Amino acid sequence: MKAEQGFTLIEVLLVITVMGILFSVSYQPQFKDGFKIEQEIESLAADLRWARNKAILDNQTYIFRIYTIKESADKNKIPYYLYVKEDGRKIIKKKGYYSAGLILYKTLSLKVVEGDYYEWIRFNNTATARGGTVALAEAKIGAQKYSITVNQLGRVRIEK
Repeated sequence: MKAEQGFTLIEVLLVITVMGILFSVSYQPQFKDGFKIEQEIESLAADLRWARNKAILDNQTYIFRIYTIKESADKNKIPYYLYVKEDGRKIIKKKGYYSAGLILYKTLSLKVVEGDYYEWIRFNNTATARGGTVALAEAKIGAQKYSITVNQLGRVRIEK
């Protein structure tokens, strides 16, 4: 009597598992950089929303300042601050960072920020804001720009 030819279920599952492991180890996502920028934009938008809420709760005006230069030469991050003015002094309430390899843009026409910082967006204690737009993009030709727009009512919106 001749033995039946074929594969058992365990053999098939074992081959599929090994192929899956090899594929997942060898696969490198192509959109890694875009994902990183999206994460930084989401974090920045969350900080702006936090400032809008804190301005109402603390009954103070929160001012957003984002820099174009690094704090020190050895860092790969550029800071931004959310601060209030008390007795003529600036008190930083929250600090964040974005990657130094990104270019900062301002206004709806997306002009490159040429100064050391950009400080236009403010959140008032009356739930209004001095709106504005900031955008980030990689420092390469034709790079996708990711922008955050704050309107006069304080709504924070992300656009691509």
